[in-house]
Amino acid sequence: MELERENRLLLAALLYEQGHPRRTQHILKVYALAKLIGEGEALMPEELEMVAAAAILHDIPIRRCKERYGDACQENQRMEAPEMVESFLREAGYPAGVSQKVLPLVLLHHQYGEADKDKKLRILMEADLLVNYLEKEEPISPEQLQGFFQTATGCQLAKAMSKRPGRC
Repeated sequence: MELERENRLLLAALLYEQGHPRRTQHILKVYALAKLIGEGEALMPEELEMVAAAAILHDIPIRRCKERYGDACQENQRMEAPEMVESFLREAGYPAGVSQKVLPLVLLHHQYGEADKDKKLRILMEADLLVNYLEKEEPISPEQLQGFFQTATGCQLAKAMSKRPGRC
C-alpha cells in the first residue's frame, strides 16, 4: 500500500532526523497538535494540509544548519529552509505551488508578531509553543494565556497545560 503524501512527508522528515530523539519527538508532537488545533478551528481541508506540512517541516533546517555552520540560529534556518522545504514537498508528491504556501509558515513560525496575519501561522505557532512548554515541563503563565493563545482549541490546551487559572 502506498502512503498518502502527508504520511510520505512525515516519514521523510523522521528518517532525515536519523532517530535524533528530541527532534523526532518534537516533529511528531507539533504535527499532532497542529492538526488537532486546525481541525478544532474548522480549517478547510487545503488549509489543514498546509498546516500539517508546515508542522512537519517547521524545524527541518536545524540538522543541516548544525552540520554546516555549527549553529542552528534562526538566520541560518531561514537561509536553508527554502530549498529544503521545496525538496521535501516535491519528494513527497505535493503539487509545485504548495511550497509557496508552506514556506512562509516555516519561515515565520518564531516571529510571533506575524501571528495575527494568518490563521494557519497562528495555529502552527500555538502548537509549537505548547510543545515547547511540554518539553521544558514549564507551566504556561497567565500572561501567555491572555496574550498569545487565541484559537479556542489552543486556549483549551494551554489552560489544561498551565496548571493555573486564567482565561484566553
